[in-house]
Amino acid sequence: MELSNAPTVRRLEKEGEFLAEVVDRNNVHATWLRAGTVGTHVMRWGSGVRQSDQQSMLNRLASDPEVEFAIEDRPMRAFATPNDPTFSNQWSLRSTANTAGAKFDQAWDIVRGSADVVVAVLDTGVVFETPDLRGRLLSGYDFVSDVLTANDGNGRDANAADPGNWISSADAETSAFSGCTVRSSSWHGTFVAGQIAANTHSDSDVAGADWNVKVLPVRVLGKCGGLLSDVLDAMVWSAGLDVPGIPRNPNPADVINLSLGSSTSCSSFEQTVVNRVNAAGSLVVAAAGNSGGAVDSPANCSNVLSVGALDRDGSRASYSAIGANVSLMAPGGFNNGLVGLGNSGTTNPAASSLVSKTGTSFASPLVAATAGLMRAIDPTLTTAQLRSQILNNVSGFLSPRSSTCVANQGSGSCNCTTALCGAGMLDAYAAVSSVRGTRPVANASVSANGLLGSGFQESANGLNPIRLRGSASSVLSGRSVASYAWTQVSGEQVMTGTQTTADVDLPAASSTSDLVFQLTVTDSVGESHSGFTSIRVVANGDDGSSPSSIASANSGGTTAPTTDNSSGSTASVSAGGGGGGGGANTLAGLLGLALLLTLFNLNRRAFESVKAR
Repeated sequence: MELSNAPTVRRLEKEGEFLAEVVDRNNVHATWLRAGTVGTHVMRWGSGVRQSDQQSMLNRLASDPEVEFAIEDRPMRAFATPNDPTFSNQWSLRSTANTAGAKFDQAWDIVRGSADVVVAVLDTGVVFETPDLRGRLLSGYDFVSDVLTANDGNGRDANAADPGNWISSADAETSAFSGCTVRSSSWHGTFVAGQIAANTHSDSDVAGADWNVKVLPVRVLGKCGGLLSDVLDAMVWSAGLDVPGIPRNPNPADVINLSLGSSTSCSSFEQTVVNRVNAAGSLVVAAAGNSGGAVDSPANCSNVLSVGALDRDGSRASYSAIGANVSLMAPGGFNNGLVGLGNSGTTNPAASSLVSKTGTSFASPLVAATAGLMRAIDPTLTTAQLRSQILNNVSGFLSPRSSTCVANQGSGSCNCTTALCGAGMLDAYAAVSSVRGTRPVANASVSANGLLGSGFQESANGLNPIRLRGSASSVLSGRSVASYAWTQVSGEQVMTGTQTTADVDLPAASSTSDLVFQLTVTDSVGESHSGFTSIRVVANGDDGSSPSSIASANSGGTTAPTTDNSSGSTASVSAGGGGGGGGANTLAGLLGLALLLTLFNLNRRAFESVKAR
């Protein structure tokens, strides 16, 4: 016989008889949630079903001669695609196959950062007026001690703005800047800051690798560079430690990015500073160098993530340092540059602009941003854990060139090996996945007449409204609930739009109806989880008959959330027996929760089950 799309109580009874028979004889414990279209039924695992038992239950169903197939649910989600106009050209952030892109576009589906995380950028300072950095910059500090190098009329001060670092022909003829290359201002620090934290999904300019992190600009470079002593003082200050004569930094950095260096070995002084800031909780990430030779200092110090540069095709960028001191490689560009934030001023700042640059200087901040995303997930990660998780979750090197890199070869594009280019290619998605914390638990419950999971029919009227409760939802320690979102999934419409409070009181349904609601809880780092709850509301004068056989297939009462993020409750669906449903496991995606779905067709004797994972 052909089933209509609209379920009736009698039809539900007939389908329920067969559904209960199939479930019982295969020893499958599942709770009926609602009837769907074209003969489908939505169910979820019973409260006593362990995740480890779910596959065996599916296998039993699949082998039943009256079951056509049993399959797992598949997570469906929209990838986070920024609307920044230049994002399509930012290959360094993307996950395009056979390129060195660092897969931030996939990482953003897990975490988009936290404003509680701070990345210090020790560089030329920043142009604070840059529109795409608005709201992302802390005040920082200027550690350039030499007045001529500072180019701002004084030495150290609380102004981390970049005044420009141009070298004129006249400058090059002076003793102070003898040997310096004549050049326009680089706006180097602004570009680096933008790689980390340009406002993403802002419908303007470029995307940054972290949507929410704060950048602490610390000025250590001016005209023709800077001094090691200034850099080391700035590292100590950035980590929240004391520097004589300087107010303590109120925003200690989770990560310190150093897109700078010198062609020397790591001194004991430098190593001491690295050790101190690591102990204070600040990870040090440094550019390996652009000379084509050995790794520069401080990138060659122990316990520093030293970052070399790859071109878009995955080959070693011709200029990049390689060797045993390289920790990993990240996009730095060569034939294909990195697009980012600049300024049109050739000397002093002028209008903001977009520019393309190449260098290990711009590979390093992508690693720093990855560490920032990881700290957003788990603020308790140590610097050693950050380093190991980044290095243990890289992508393998590609081989686009005809030649392989060899030791001491100098400049030139070549295929990287782990012997010379570190652990592999930066993979932001794999790194954040490896430390992904517990998602929120959306603990959704529903009652009518003040009863919850009572084992009896619930009769709701104007004096006894339907009550949704989400206030028992929980988040990981150190996070807070950012938002609640209640929506009605099915049944007579008693909810208008989306409700955004933890607990919601609703008017009564006017007729007998199976009401299903979804609660989505989002925490302070952007992770979400959804839970479902349902109730059969019986109108006055209606016996509320529902498939007793379906009810008998239920596995018991509601359960509290468990460590595997189980959530949700189902109030009684019939007058006799059968309590609410148990929890369902979380899965990545838009819903954050998958239900056990059973497809049953009286004509074809088909049964499909889809489980959470």
